[in-house]
Amino acid sequence: MTDLNIQFTCPDCDHSFFLDSEEILESEFLKCPSCGCALSEEELRHLRIAINYMKEKSTH
Repeated sequence: MTDLNIQFTCPDCDHSFFLDSEEILESEFLKCPSCGCALSEEELRHLRIAINYMKEKSTH
């Protein structure tokens, strides 16, 4: 699978930014670079599950 760039829009300040999938998988937390609003642990866990699922499916 090629690396994915995932676009986020902050629910607090409406700032849009991109993160690549490897950065998401390796980070302990994700937060908006503008205001610092962070994803919850559960949201980050679900996002990682989805990325890993896509990576697994692309190798088959």
